[in-house]
Amino acid sequence: MKILLMCGAGMSTSLLVKKMLKSADDMGYNDISIDAAPIDELKKHVDSYDIFLLGPQVRYREKEVKEVIESKGKQCDVISPQIYGRVDGEKALKLALDLAEKGEN
Repeated sequence: MKILLMCGAGMSTSLLVKKMLKSADDMGYNDISIDAAPIDELKKHVDSYDIFLLGPQVRYREKEVKEVIESKGKQCDVISPQIYGRVDGEKALKLALDLAEKGEN
C-alpha cells in the first residue's frame, strides 16, 4: 500500500511520515510506503498512491481533492488537528489502514 500525505508545501508532514513508518514497522507492515507532497502536486501523484491523507491546514481543499481521488477509485481523508499536532504516527497510520479497508469493501 502506498500512502501520500499532502499539505501546503509537503514539508510539514515529513515528521509525521517518519512516525507513521516507524509505527508500520512496529506493527509488522513491511509492504507500506509513505511519502509527503504539496497538495498542488495532487494530479502528478494521484495514479501512484492508494491512500491520500490531507494535513488539517489544507482541509479547505478537501472537496476538490476528494473529487480527483475518488474519481480514480481511491480513498482520502483529512488528518485531525489532534493527530497532526501530536505527530501521532500510530493513529495516522490507523486512519490510512481504515481507509484502505473501506476501499476494499
